[in-house]
Amino acid sequence: MPIGGFKGTGLALVTGVLSSMLSGASYGTELGNMEDGPEAGQDGHFLAAIGVDAFEDAERFKQIIDGAILEIRSSRRAKGVERIYTPGELEHLRCEEYEAQGIPLNSQTLVDIAAAAETVGVSTDDYTWLEGA
Repeated sequence: MPIGGFKGTGLALVTGVLSSMLSGASYGTELGNMEDGPEAGQDGHFLAAIGVDAFEDAERFKQIIDGAILEIRSSRRAKGVERIYTPGELEHLRCEEYEAQGIPLNSQTLVDIAAAAETVGVSTDDYTWLEGA
């Protein structure tokens, strides 16, 4: 595995350093455990903005990235796998679908929305979306 073993451990440690240790947030078991779950408000995040043009011509960089995406998508697929997606691609496609068709809600969510509406005095009598709930 190209990112397993010591490479994966190193990447996990660097990610932990940037997202928790650097900000003073909890790291590893300080955050919680598998039985009790994480402690709220103890997690950390890391965000970096990189000026690509400080390292590489922006247009050339886009071409390099496009090439990497094509390489990933054209990789040999496991049996039964129709398509290989790049990181974030499924989420992007889902966002486009939701923007075009709306976000599907299960019946329990619809019931919860109706209950919340009624607690603040909003009638749900005229909402046809509640019919299936």
